[in-house]
Amino acid sequence: MNNLYGNVLLVDDDENFKQLLEYNLSKEGYSIMKASNGEDALSMIEKHAPDIILLDLKMKGMGGMETLNKIKEFDRNLPVIMITGHGDTETAVTAMKLGAYDFVSKPLKPDEISVTVRNALANRGLLKEVKDLKSQLKARYDFKQMIGSSGKMQDVFRVMEKAVDYMVTVLIQGESGTGKELVARAIHYNGPRKDKPLVVVNCAAIPEALLESELFGFEKGAFTGAFDRREGKFEQADGGTIFLDEIGEMSPLTQAKVLRVLENKEIERLGGHERVKVDVRIISATNKDLAKEVRDGRFREDLYYRLMVFPIILPLLKDRKEDIPSLVSHFINIYGRSSGKEIKHISSEAMDFLINYSWPGNIRELENIIERAVVLCSGDTVTLGHMPVGLGPLSKEGRSSSFPGELATQKILSLENMEAQALRGALDIAGHNISRAAKELGISRATFYRKAKRFGIL
Repeated sequence: MNNLYGNVLLVDDDENFKQLLEYNLSKEGYSIMKASNGEDALSMIEKHAPDIILLDLKMKGMGGMETLNKIKEFDRNLPVIMITGHGDTETAVTAMKLGAYDFVSKPLKPDEISVTVRNALANRGLLKEVKDLKSQLKARYDFKQMIGSSGKMQDVFRVMEKAVDYMVTVLIQGESGTGKELVARAIHYNGPRKDKPLVVVNCAAIPEALLESELFGFEKGAFTGAFDRREGKFEQADGGTIFLDEIGEMSPLTQAKVLRVLENKEIERLGGHERVKVDVRIISATNKDLAKEVRDGRFREDLYYRLMVFPIILPLLKDRKEDIPSLVSHFINIYGRSSGKEIKHISSEAMDFLINYSWPGNIRELENIIERAVVLCSGDTVTLGHMPVGLGPLSKEGRSSSFPGELATQKILSLENMEAQALRGALDIAGHNISRAAKELGISRATFYRKAKRFGIL
């Protein structure tokens, strides 16, 4: 019989009963293995790795309860369905508390056992998916996967590792696009709470009138439209981590309530009087100068010092330009795979352009530019022509030159660079068909050819 649905191990010392079970489950497409006692079952589990076990509660030798305990020591996620006789229900319930998935009573009904086995296998599949997703998240946010060989980023990584070790409140500071959420996720998924929830809240994206109820939840009737009690983000994150992005946007009232969570580990739902205990690690982030916000009276000083237990300051991309080649390669690999393209290189001109640009949008801007370049690229090399028109690089010092007479020349060169980039980009989009490229730009074929010759593109 082909194994359509999974491998089932039947453990019972009643041979006639096992044959009946095997007959019914084989018709469903399951592959059947059999054992007559607990010792044989454990040996078969180790050698053949069944997907599910049907285990009789009472057997000669090692009984069902002892066998269940040893199975769970070997693999706590392996589903075990206990088979009981009349009057064994109380014992079966005890077995479920020890980790059994379910129990069925003799005499078995074929339809009942079929549904129970099917549900148990589906549950095992979900558990495996969750485990795989957690493994992927751990791998994705492993410190080793984070890019940054520059001295500034190595300093950041060292601080992050300490933040993981000591489970302290963390405040991540940095301009937009520097990777604050990535750092928060890495701290969570490398720490002892990695199997618990990580709840992300963008305080700037939620209207102030709604932020309080989003964070702390509300009771039924707390306001118009509150038809039922709802848990807030802090309760959802219980046992895990809450990441409060752009915490500098909070109102003083909400700040006071967050302070209570930090001090007393409790929240109060909107419209309620009950204090609810929560065990939540708080990681926050801001692109504001919170010390200045405190001086200007816009941020609570007591909350500021509670958040600042462990500050992490992320550098600007323009201050860690030695990391740009690695970041570019990383993003080319990501978007090359997602678009089904085998892009292996980036031209030296394109790389020089990226290194010399000022990067006001930091890593997020770099990622967006590389994603666009990959879409435009029709070969195996990203070139200068794939860079966005209008993004002229500044001088290598990261600022415009201001020597007399040079500004006008720079404007002319910038316009010529933009024109050349537009021509190259159109050619790539058109698959190097000049007529189609000219049409893309809305110019004649002759004009396109003349300009392309001028810039050395053809």
